[in-house]
Amino acid sequence: MAADDDAASGPPPHPLDRVWFHPSELGGGTALAPRPTSTRTWFVAVVALAVGMSATLGIVAAAGDLHARSSVIVERAVLPVSPEPDDVAGVVGSVGRSIVTLTATAADAADAVPTWIGSGVVVGSGRVLTAAHLVDPSTTVSVVTSGGQVAAVQVVGMDLETDLALLRIDGADLAPARLSTGDDLRVGQRVVTLGAGPAPRRWAATGVISGLDAVAPLADGVQGVALIATDAAVDPHLAGGALLDASGAVVGILTGPGAVAVPIDVARDVVAQLSASGRAFHGWAGIVGTDALDRPGGGVRVRAVTSGGPAATAGLAEGDVVLKVGDRAVGNVGDLAATVRRLKPGDPVSLTVVRGGTRVEIPVRLGTSVATPADWMVVA
Repeated sequence: MAADDDAASGPPPHPLDRVWFHPSELGGGTALAPRPTSTRTWFVAVVALAVGMSATLGIVAAAGDLHARSSVIVERAVLPVSPEPDDVAGVVGSVGRSIVTLTATAADAADAVPTWIGSGVVVGSGRVLTAAHLVDPSTTVSVVTSGGQVAAVQVVGMDLETDLALLRIDGADLAPARLSTGDDLRVGQRVVTLGAGPAPRRWAATGVISGLDAVAPLADGVQGVALIATDAAVDPHLAGGALLDASGAVVGILTGPGAVAVPIDVARDVVAQLSASGRAFHGWAGIVGTDALDRPGGGVRVRAVTSGGPAATAGLAEGDVVLKVGDRAVGNVGDLAATVRRLKPGDPVSLTVVRGGTRVEIPVRLGTSVATPADWMVVA
């Protein structure tokens, strides 16, 4: 501030030249010296008072309006509660009885000591879902409940394409887990991985969903599609365990070797098929493609079609760009493979494709997929 600003610019203001007084100043015997009044002085005081009141009311109104608007914004921004450190312990405690330990004993050695091989998730009365690569025909597999009960298992069926196996257990106290629908999964969502060690130990880690409809190798050397990828720590012994949301519902079955899980909607379908026939089948179109990165919204550019496969029979050609399967948009190869595999052999679908700049609909009747080696190109 300049020196001139600090200097007095005139005589000091009169003590009455203000809009507020202490009550003691208004009673009898006021010690303030009287000052001649004028119309101008009182007019200035009244205007100042009005301005002050208006400003105060304006601030209050603005604060109230801001509060109301901020309340609306907060309500619209409410998201499902993420599992905090203390909440994770609660989630583990609520789901712990639904996760069992899997052990294996060499079939040709009566005195062999069981080895801890992984985990399993109780999905129904006497039914446990686990990773198929843990079930070795040369060993005798047993489950150990959280209460320490040991029970032999019978393999109901296995699906190598999803690395899932359904086991039947008799005579054990099992508590079925609560299964999510899997409809509202989103990238960035907080999740908990949970597996069972030697009873009663539980192994848990937290992380987020880092990708959906991911393509990754499975432990049995097969190419896995429609997978949930997570950054949560997944020890090999957690294979067959559960991927949980913040409420403790199972959203996926952990497999491996990486931090991936089979989505619960796919797992439900596999359980139903294995329960009915001991086998599981998935849709297949016979399309080899690459991501159409040069198009807004993406898509899959067809590089080849399997000779005699459903897509080839329907007339899909190299260079076509697949945009939708039925009413579901596909942005990349992972989306396409996941969408087709969720369907059944024999299902009729309509592929929306762009051919030579023109959008056309191509009806396709799906075939049956087969397990694909992990190092092959993705075949939807």
